[in-house]
Amino acid sequence: MKNLLTTLFLLILLAPIAQAKDISEERGYVNFDNLESKYGEPKVMINLNQSMLGFVSKLNVADEDTSELISKLKAVRVQIYNMGADDQPALDLMTKVAKDIKKKDWMPIVSINEDHEKVRIFTKLTDDVMDGLVVMIINDEHNSKEAVFINIIGEIDPAQINKVTSALDIKTGL
Repeated sequence: MKNLLTTLFLLILLAPIAQAKDISEERGYVNFDNLESKYGEPKVMINLNQSMLGFVSKLNVADEDTSELISKLKAVRVQIYNMGADDQPALDLMTKVAKDIKKKDWMPIVSINEDHEKVRIFTKLTDDVMDGLVVMIINDEHNSKEAVFINIIGEIDPAQINKVTSALDIKTGL
């Protein structure tokens, strides 16, 4: 009986892992090369897969719009690096990713080229549905030299984003 219970417990624990899809096959996925060899471990690293996002959406049952928005996502990936004095590897990655995803029909929606800040935002649309969002920011202003790479994968409804940010009193300018 103990072996049966242990086996059932392991099956329940491992079932979500066995069912996990390769996120790199999703339309909204973008491969950010690893900058750890240049900058060390990211100062912030968030890697939420669909299972974790499903869990988060269920925790937020009080806000239906947020729960619905999160439930349609397949992954959220964030990497933030301190660049130190050398921003070239991060700039090279930004250029490489922008070039690669444009070939895959990603649409550039924001491009900012200031002296101390470079920003690129792209979206992937399939049949009028946003499948992915990529945000890349290189900021070398003052002492805060950071490289930020964000990839949100899954169905993203801009109307829901506006509802959620309004409800949370987040000023987006949209």
